[in-house]
Amino acid sequence: MWESGPSAWAFEEFGSAQVKDCRWRLRLVRVGERAARRPRGRVTEVFARSDERQGAYGLLESAAVSAEQIGAAIFEASARRCAGQPYVLCPIDGTSLTLTDREEAKDFGPIGTRAAGSRGIKVMNAMVLSGDGVPLGVSSQQWWTRPKRRRRRHRNALRPDQKETQHWLAAMKQTREVMEKYAPGTRCWFQLDREGDSWPILREADLGDHWFTIRASHQRRVLLASGKRSTLKAVLAKQAVKLQYSLEVRAAPGRRARTGNMVVRACRLTLDLRDKRTGRRSPMEVNVVQAVERGTTPRGEKPIKWTLFTNRPIQTVKDLTDVIDGYSMRWRIEELHRTWKSGACRVEETQLRSTSAVSKWATILIAVAVRIERIKQLSREQPDRPATDEFSPVEIKAAALLYFGKAAKKKVNLVSTPTIAEVTLWIASLGGYTGKTSSGGPPGSITLARGLESIRAAAQALEALSSD
Repeated sequence: MWESGPSAWAFEEFGSAQVKDCRWRLRLVRVGERAARRPRGRVTEVFARSDERQGAYGLLESAAVSAEQIGAAIFEASARRCAGQPYVLCPIDGTSLTLTDREEAKDFGPIGTRAAGSRGIKVMNAMVLSGDGVPLGVSSQQWWTRPKRRRRRHRNALRPDQKETQHWLAAMKQTREVMEKYAPGTRCWFQLDREGDSWPILREADLGDHWFTIRASHQRRVLLASGKRSTLKAVLAKQAVKLQYSLEVRAAPGRRARTGNMVVRACRLTLDLRDKRTGRRSPMEVNVVQAVERGTTPRGEKPIKWTLFTNRPIQTVKDLTDVIDGYSMRWRIEELHRTWKSGACRVEETQLRSTSAVSKWATILIAVAVRIERIKQLSREQPDRPATDEFSPVEIKAAALLYFGKAAKKKVNLVSTPTIAEVTLWIASLGGYTGKTSSGGPPGSITLARGLESIRAAAQALEALSSD
């Protein structure tokens, strides 16, 4: 159960941190609560009082609390929310935190191309979602910094544990382990983009009783029943069309909005995997689902095309749509990264001076980013859900008073519980949301974060008044 309100949420999220001194655990919970009330990248912007700022800096700079311990607490909380569900979607993706280090005086590493000279930290995140795409938390984080010098050997001459591939493997392993411990009856369904199309990742994803869907990147070789080899493209071209459906395509740079006509082919085949370092080949049976746009692609654009490897059964039309819909949820982790890095939480604006401190602060903030993304998605996917599932009663009252003003008592029956869609709209409006017509869509994470900050002071004042 996801407890409502920042205080209860922070205790649920960080209260299980395994630190020797319980005072550090209590401070971690308080820091998490304040960050949830006022998401910001800089510590000085989150904490208004000097004693709170010093407490936060003490936590982030102390060797008594590590990013791994903070991460383990949020992974446990995330897994507990998954308990009881038959499966959860687990998108995994890597990203970089680009941080200020002009003099190269901090222990960060190169980011992006070395010619650009950017500095920062690399991270691989695994996220867990309900079957309908509502965020439940983060199940793994892998932090690392790249060395200053280029590696001397070509990447094909390195073992998987010598390449950044290892972080994909570790994220899947850590997710399986935390789920098996706190949600043993729940299956993981890993969702990976084209970077996951490598033989070590395919093998790792297929371990245990879990599912995977990985978008194909390579024109892989396929072993036929006759013993001969063919290509993935040639085999799929011979398959009959299993399904056609319409896809609403949003406008993007280089892409026009439209309703795409998608044609689906599917089959089971044997991939001819090869380790480029040793030359060793190994067969792997997978199901393949390919969705290709046909007849609706504007001139000058490439048709939308997904070729997906999966071990999920594909015997029925519903199985095929489940695979496609599941992969479409992979974008949730990109939305999380946007909220975390440059949106509501703006973690890349931090001025902390060490990898240790940044990784701790960023781990706290990614939990906050998940909470914001969860509220956003719940208001869209489950709009009639009671607002008390995510907000405390005093937050709901504060939002109503700020949104409606003196008319709050007439406009809102504060005795009954409003829906999460209603309260989310009030909060987003306080953060600058002006409606679908002008914004082009429902409330986003930035307006939600601004609104949550707006109701912070009002909620605290109401709590103080009620305690007198």
